[in-house]
Amino acid sequence: MEDLERLKRRLERAKSARKSAESIAEQKTRQLYQANQNLTQLADDLEHGKAALQETLGYLTAILDNMADGLLVLDPNGRIKMVNTALLQMLGREGEDLVNRMSAEVLESDLLESARRVTSSEYNVQVELPLADDRVGMAAVSPILSEGSGEANVDLGFVILVRDITVAKEIDRMKTDFISNVSHELRTPLTSILGFTKIIRRKFDKALAPNINTDDNPKAAKAVKQVRGNIDIIIEEGERLTNLINDVLDVAKMEAGQLNWNMESLQIVDLIDRVAASTSSLFMERDVEFRTEVESNLPALTGDKDRLIQVLINLISNAAKFTEKGTVTCRVRRDGGQVVVSVTDTGMGIATDELDKVFEKFKQAGDTLTDKPKGTGLGLPISKQIVEHHGGVIWAESRLGEGSTFSFRLPLDVEKPASPMTTSIELQKLLHQFRGQENEGEAKLDALGKTVLVVDDEPNIREYLRQELETAGYHVEEAENGLNAIEKAKEHRPHLIILDVMMPTMNGFDAAAVLKNDPSTMDIPIMIHSIVEDRERGYLIGIDRYLTKPIETSVLLQEVNNLLVQEGVGKTILVVDEDQQATQKLTQLLEGAGDNKVEVARRDTCLEKALSLRPDMIIVDVSVPDSQELLQSLRSEKALAHTAFLLLAANQDTPISLESTSSG
Repeated sequence: MEDLERLKRRLERAKSARKSAESIAEQKTRQLYQANQNLTQLADDLEHGKAALQETLGYLTAILDNMADGLLVLDPNGRIKMVNTALLQMLGREGEDLVNRMSAEVLESDLLESARRVTSSEYNVQVELPLADDRVGMAAVSPILSEGSGEANVDLGFVILVRDITVAKEIDRMKTDFISNVSHELRTPLTSILGFTKIIRRKFDKALAPNINTDDNPKAAKAVKQVRGNIDIIIEEGERLTNLINDVLDVAKMEAGQLNWNMESLQIVDLIDRVAASTSSLFMERDVEFRTEVESNLPALTGDKDRLIQVLINLISNAAKFTEKGTVTCRVRRDGGQVVVSVTDTGMGIATDELDKVFEKFKQAGDTLTDKPKGTGLGLPISKQIVEHHGGVIWAESRLGEGSTFSFRLPLDVEKPASPMTTSIELQKLLHQFRGQENEGEAKLDALGKTVLVVDDEPNIREYLRQELETAGYHVEEAENGLNAIEKAKEHRPHLIILDVMMPTMNGFDAAAVLKNDPSTMDIPIMIHSIVEDRERGYLIGIDRYLTKPIETSVLLQEVNNLLVQEGVGKTILVVDEDQQATQKLTQLLEGAGDNKVEVARRDTCLEKALSLRPDMIIVDVSVPDSQELLQSLRSEKALAHTAFLLLAANQDTPISLESTSSG
């Protein structure tokens, strides 16, 4: 019985185990079935996804291949991973397979270097790219970034979009040429208008008005006052139009990259003093006080003096225009390696949504119909470009009804190498300044017997200059072009030639070059008087003065006087330098600048030679060992009390630095 019971229990356990196994098998079967169903669905989804992906890829490929802009994708090493049809056409490489080739093998540009400089915050780096058939492209470089395991992003490469800007550049060039030509054409009649009007005013004040009996004739007195006032208005409006033309020309030249920059070492405090004097008239008879707050002991910076003065005058004159009462304050302070200049006013202020517009060309804050524009809208955009050229930034802060602050910062350690051309120009300027200082305080030249040859293709300009020069006592001869000028110069042997540049038959530069290379005329001083601003070319030819139309009559006559006073006067110059080749070039330049006698000495012999020569000027190159100490010792010599000194630095590693002082 017991065996039977045990067997029964086994059978029950076996039955239970079988039932459990069947249940598990059934469950696993259902799970396998469900997994199979899921796999089938996944396969269907993958198939649909693949089809959708292929469809999307087809769309993207079609879009990329039909883009007007070229597309280039590079890996971090500069290897090409993708390129579209448009770029292949731009490069003249249709049908070529550029994938996996290095970009440097395909593109004649510093594009890869620019791409490597791009960071995650710089998506707008743009580089000009040469294209096939002498066309030009603009490449916009952006990084391809992916989030890494840490905080830093993973650099996957670069995407570059290229747009053909050949037509746009040509349009810009045509626009710039048009603006320049129109502005130049306007300058010529303006020169005549302003010149003759000032002659009329002078003759009216000296010859006519004193002979009119105004004491017993109120109508005559009123007429005299009105005529004088009308003449002043003509001059004021002519000068206003001249300033407008100058602004338009500056914008055109900056956009075309044709503006000449005369970089030199300068003190910002000197600029502030000059600007304060120049703008003082803006605050006369007004309830506005102008103040300056300049931090002491500011170091020098490198910049274009005239252009930075232009920025300061723009900011201060704007502040004066929009301030009815209160103060305009110019502050200068040092901020690390930079200098910060700000102009603050208590005027009407600018709305927050208009602050960004004030640096756009031809844009002005306010309603131009109700708030009458007080300018051209070019002053601030020009200032912005000038500041940015100097490696600085400019910005504005304002609260409506409370006033505005315009500020800019410039680096104090800007170093820009000077080219040999710049060196030549600066030396010419220095010699002119040196001669001018020597003649300062002397009696005015006796103009009787002095002949001036006026060369200009505009009869009105020749007549204006004739009247001014003859009034000053000079004898005047005229020529209408460069070829005629050469003939007249040889025939009349004038004491001075005033020469225009833009003339038919032969332009002024070519005429000046001929005159300066002809032994019979090379000693005649030449003054350029033109609407063309190309001082570099003029000074390299050897001209003695460069004046831009229109010019103040007093300035013109003073320059004529200075040149004629210098006639036939040579200088003794001692050059101290260790570089024989550089010394030879400098000697040729100085001797070519006039009837100068140039001697050369090394550092160890310069003192002995200076004491024996007692030169008018000593030039010490900065490369001479202990050049500063040498200058100090030379200055301390009583025998050299009337000698001018020049410390010259002009090579590829050091910016030009001119220092001209008298030891006395």
